[in-house]
Amino acid sequence: MSRSINIFFLLSLLLVQNIFPQQLSKDDLVWPKPPQKARIKFLYSFSNEKDLGTKKSFFESVVSFLFGSKDKNNFIDRPQGITVDNSGRILVADIGLNRIHIFDFENKKYNCIKDFNDSSFVSPVSVAAANNNDIYICDSVIRDVFVYDGDLDFKYRLNAKFVRPTALRIENDLIYVTDTGANQVVVFDLNGKEKFKFGKNGTNRGEFHFPVHLAIQHESEKHGEPEIFVIDALNFRVQTFDGKGNYLNCFGSAGNTVGSFGRPKGIAVDSENHIYVADALLDIIQIFDFNGQLLLAFGGSGDGLGYFNLPTDLFIDKNDRIYVSDSANHRIQVFEYLK
Repeated sequence: MSRSINIFFLLSLLLVQNIFPQQLSKDDLVWPKPPQKARIKFLYSFSNEKDLGTKKSFFESVVSFLFGSKDKNNFIDRPQGITVDNSGRILVADIGLNRIHIFDFENKKYNCIKDFNDSSFVSPVSVAAANNNDIYICDSVIRDVFVYDGDLDFKYRLNAKFVRPTALRIENDLIYVTDTGANQVVVFDLNGKEKFKFGKNGTNRGEFHFPVHLAIQHESEKHGEPEIFVIDALNFRVQTFDGKGNYLNCFGSAGNTVGSFGRPKGIAVDSENHIYVADALLDIIQIFDFNGQLLLAFGGSGDGLGYFNLPTDLFIDKNDRIYVSDSANHRIQVFEYLK
């Protein structure tokens, strides 16, 4: 982002009201407000299979009327982790219904994953997709990662010795798992072989106190290799590491105002290397540069479009669309970063 745009972003934050959306129509939901140039735009939200635009045939409607609907649980209850695969399917980890919802808007199809080898998930908190559309599911109570192919057939489980895994991401054929209970990040290849791990309990640089979500930048312009961003929740900061787990940078402090962290949860990086952090206490998404300079914030507490109630995770796809798990509002909200 150019210097002039950075200055523009900072000036926009001088007015606190720029955080909150104008409730005119969904097409008017942008941040910051006019006449300033919009950088974030609301696109749509969804909460159940009906939002795909599917319609039942007459026969299906009669069967549902006579025997009850077979899709009564095809709605989002308590969304946590979220991702988008290479086919454009949106995968949502739901700890309320103990399943992974799969929303395919292009083909108007819904599906879900709720068990493995005849056993059910207990707390599926995170989900990620590989380049071949294999799906990786992290269950924090079972304390393992489960792998399915793109057709939703179970393949294997990592059988790793996690204490309490809570989040995962996949980049460059590597699986990055945050083991919150062990205060570390563990990295595997796609076959489940551990490659390396980093972190330990503490407050110093490179140490964690309750690490949760993480994001991987494909290739840093500065370092020429992937960078790993980790939410160090109870140290109220974001820590950055190189692709080998070496400490690079950190920013953040505890607080209940914009620019600080109340309860940092999800994290993602857009195509211009801006860092987005979901705060479940402040009910906002904050955007920072690599050095932790606050650029913009959007959202606010509520249940209207553009507002949040306990945002728990976010994911940014290759088109800079921003998917937010709006957990206590039982929905996903989708935004777009406008370059």
